[in-house]
Amino acid sequence: MKTIIENIDTRYGTENSPHFSNGNALPYTGYPFGMNYFVPQTSHTDGAWFFHPTTPTFQGIRLTHQPSPWIGDFSWLLVTPVIGEISQADILHRQSSYRPEEATFQPHYLKIDSLRYSLTTELTPTLYGAVMRCQSPSQEPLRLLLHSKAEIRFTQKDKRTILLELKEETQTTKQALVLHVALAFDQEIQSVQSLEEDFSLTLDKSNGEVKIATSFISSDQAFRNLPSHDFEQSKEKTKEAWENYLHRLEIVDQGKEDRRMFDHALYRLFLFPQTFYERDADGREIHFDLKHQAVRPGKAFTNTGFWDSFRTNFPLLGLLAPEKYRDMLEGFYTVYQETGYLPKWLAPDERGMMPGTLIDGVIADGAIKGLIPDLEEDFLTAMLQTATKADPKGIYGRHGAAEYQHLGYLPSSHHESVSHTLDYCYSDFCIATLADRLGKPDLAQDYFQSAQNFRQLFDAEQGYMRAKDEKGNWRPEFSPYSWGLDYAECSAIQSSLGVLHDIEGLKELLGGEEKFLAYLTKLCNDHPRFETGGYGFEIHEMSEMAAANFGQLAISNQPSFHIPYLFRYSRHPEFTSLLLKGIRSQTFQAGVAAFPGDEDNGSMAAWYIWSVLGFYPTCPGKPVYDVGIPVFNHIRIRLGQTGHWLDIQAHQNYPHFSFVDKVLLDGESVHQISHNQLLESRQLDFHLSWLPASHRPS
Repeated sequence: MKTIIENIDTRYGTENSPHFSNGNALPYTGYPFGMNYFVPQTSHTDGAWFFHPTTPTFQGIRLTHQPSPWIGDFSWLLVTPVIGEISQADILHRQSSYRPEEATFQPHYLKIDSLRYSLTTELTPTLYGAVMRCQSPSQEPLRLLLHSKAEIRFTQKDKRTILLELKEETQTTKQALVLHVALAFDQEIQSVQSLEEDFSLTLDKSNGEVKIATSFISSDQAFRNLPSHDFEQSKEKTKEAWENYLHRLEIVDQGKEDRRMFDHALYRLFLFPQTFYERDADGREIHFDLKHQAVRPGKAFTNTGFWDSFRTNFPLLGLLAPEKYRDMLEGFYTVYQETGYLPKWLAPDERGMMPGTLIDGVIADGAIKGLIPDLEEDFLTAMLQTATKADPKGIYGRHGAAEYQHLGYLPSSHHESVSHTLDYCYSDFCIATLADRLGKPDLAQDYFQSAQNFRQLFDAEQGYMRAKDEKGNWRPEFSPYSWGLDYAECSAIQSSLGVLHDIEGLKELLGGEEKFLAYLTKLCNDHPRFETGGYGFEIHEMSEMAAANFGQLAISNQPSFHIPYLFRYSRHPEFTSLLLKGIRSQTFQAGVAAFPGDEDNGSMAAWYIWSVLGFYPTCPGKPVYDVGIPVFNHIRIRLGQTGHWLDIQAHQNYPHFSFVDKVLLDGESVHQISHNQLLESRQLDFHLSWLPASHRPS
């Protein structure tokens, strides 16, 4: 059965606080990869955590661009429908109670009943806006209150249409940013009043429909982006857009498993990055170049951080939606053309956050899988420029690029130097891979060699990757349980395994097969202890690792996503399936506490989908998948590059069967699956067992 969009509750993963994450997600109602999302606001005093699923307060529908509470929102607008006069500007004076259990939170449809006003508000999104419908039995007129932290410029174009310009600047690069918002009503606006910095619109009736459109380009473009259909037609069109993506996977036989978590994860996969380009009157793609404050041709996307997303959701989009993958890479190349650097964390322009330049993994993965043949030369140039050109402001490109090139590692004077170094090594591997593919052997050899720089940070005496100063001295007072300082959102225990591109080389450093297995086993069996280290306090990732109780695995955060699959490279590959089954059942729950940590831009949702399918891209940039263990008895996946369906079946899929006896791809036994093999195949069979084959008598 294909995913039924009405069965998806977007509130999964939204029960959060700044101190503990069950996803740190928002219940986005929107168009797939849309320019805006829409979320009911329940609190204006909790900052980026402005929605909580159990708070029965409705302050309005927020047009939002917040990709993560740690990034924050920009160009947002709160629209609050009310009945009757509101005389005070404080949001407390306009909010209403609502019953969360009676509300509808779906990807394409939102419905809230404001009990205070006996008012029903419905919204259905479009690519650039939405249609909102308000209905009440009251005889008093409907009012809309408009609020934003941005400077609002208000213009009434005619009796039924208004224009807002939300003016602010981007957070890191301090570029001017304007969101143009057009609102077109199905009735005349009776009056417009100022409420301190807010605006109050009074309509003629108690029922009304308003079309909303946005543009980052111009007011004229905002009006051009207005929905062309009424509420019901728009709802159906957006449903079709969602189903175009959701129906690329089909669960034929779910067995005794609950599919709600899978359906929600699938919805999350198609949210980010968000569209940041539009089409002009002639249908040409245009976008606003923030750096040069000019409208330029071409695609653009925003709201994604590659430190998170290169690992899971981009490889999955490449498999399911290669046409969209290519569009996104075109948009990311646009950033390079305009700034001189490939992006790291866009929201809406470069935030300069997190280690590495891990878009390199997205590029190499797309190239090695044949997704971007005509872009490969351009991207190789862009990768080289981003790797070697220093940014004096420290926003773009590699931090400490010159020191890394000179020393072969980033010294401890740089924050999170070990994580940066390991990520630079991986990026060098990606550059080498693309250079080799393009027939540049000398360049490839140079970067394959520098991809081995991780060896310089391995302390054989301690058995971990450690920070060095410029003179090659280890940082004193080392503890493998200490988080931060030299490591990004983890400790040496997890970070030392961050050599995705050379697992055999990592095994060699750790002391060979037995010690590699011992390291992984100890990691899983260890207590989930931590030292606050460089942070000086307990960050939420530490709390989540402790709560999950999977030892030091820390599946709650991206640096550990590949760790369960490392057992596939050990003498006990069967431990991978055992771990995956436990992690899925214990840490992913269908409900508001859905995820074991931050669901950053679809990355954790995609990790879950990979685990459901039964294979995983341990190293993006290598066209191979490591096998896991599937969830459902029978699931089908439409392979975008060929257009045919791959059937994945789990035989003897009993709750207590946690091991994989054998894996057959079109009847041939496999232990690892190449991308080309997958594209050419029609059937992937997992035969499960109660005990692993290695522990059964002959």
